[in-house]
Amino acid sequence: MRKIFITSLLLVITAISPLLGQSNITVIDARGRTTVVGALLFDREEYLSLADLTGPWSGQVTWSDIEGRVEVKLPGHSLRLSAENTFFLMDGKSYNLYHPVRLYDSGLWVPLEMFTRFLIPIWGKGVGWDPQGRKLSLGMLDPREVSIPQARPRLPQKARAIEKVVIDAGHGGKDPGAVGPSRLLEKDINLDIAFRLKTILEDRYGVKVVMTRDDDVFIPLGDRTTIANREAADIFISIHCNAAPKKKRNRSTTRGVETYFLSLAKTDDARATAAMENSAIQFEQPDKKTANFDDIQLILWDVMQNEFLKESSDLAEWIQEALSAGLSIPNRGVNQAGFYVLNGAYMPSVLVEAAFISHPEEERLLKKTTFRQNIAEGIARGLREFAKRYKCKFGRIEPK
Repeated sequence: MRKIFITSLLLVITAISPLLGQSNITVIDARGRTTVVGALLFDREEYLSLADLTGPWSGQVTWSDIEGRVEVKLPGHSLRLSAENTFFLMDGKSYNLYHPVRLYDSGLWVPLEMFTRFLIPIWGKGVGWDPQGRKLSLGMLDPREVSIPQARPRLPQKARAIEKVVIDAGHGGKDPGAVGPSRLLEKDINLDIAFRLKTILEDRYGVKVVMTRDDDVFIPLGDRTTIANREAADIFISIHCNAAPKKKRNRSTTRGVETYFLSLAKTDDARATAAMENSAIQFEQPDKKTANFDDIQLILWDVMQNEFLKESSDLAEWIQEALSAGLSIPNRGVNQAGFYVLNGAYMPSVLVEAAFISHPEEERLLKKTTFRQNIAEGIARGLREFAKRYKCKFGRIEPK
């Protein structure tokens, strides 16, 4: 057994280690100065160190608190990269490499194809590759203008306040969401809770609330965060009811309350919950039963959410704590998964799974006005605690 383990370990190490001793590449900057850098070979593709590329222009790669992700700002352009990811953002648009960005020897390494397939054809002027001479020209990069952000803001810098919240009542119209044993529709429960939360936030705290829907209408998944972005909201909350797969509906574990933020799913249950919610895309594109977003795409979302990931995680923690304290159902904790409805939100955002509508007892509770009110109260308390911890204004309430 030990021999098998050691052999397997060696195979893994061999698979991820680069082949050394490759030819050097000459990098030419805007002033015609040359720097010779070493290239590594991963899976027959040459890679260049991001640190080597930014070095000639006094650039500095500084990791954010989310390891393995970096943003490079150039004159008129930007790149957002994530380790072990074939997707990257260039000037706000996503592109897919044949080979992933690599994390090696405590640094990011980018495949040469990023230049030959994307930067050179798209950026054009000043960028070029001479395969015979093995020269990479990056003339458009001015050494005085290259920088990499040292840190991200703890909250959006436009205001240290939570003054506007967008509440998203999940599903609606032709999309009923989950259906309970007695035919209770998730879309109706979500809307009722959303209205209750709206009343609390407006009347008690003076927070302005925008609803993605205030009636039984269908709103495409992607349009929901678009509304939040257009409204310049400070917080986005999507309200849902959970449902266990039919084969698990009699299991006692398939009940309780949980709160999610957008990131790569860590458990099968979280992945299944996201798949269930993402299946609403079939009402937009009938040929699709699920959004079918693979892990690489979720990592890309993670990159796009980078600025607000910590805030979203904290918001989920405080909402979940308040909900579990006020509801007589199991606490399933905070989880993360790739919810399409949270994609692209330029503010802290969470998705609340209030209870399991598929569980007979929790469906019965969801029919009760008092239970739905308690859900709304819990979400509001969690929001209030979030504001306290971040010492920001909450509606008309000043920070202490």
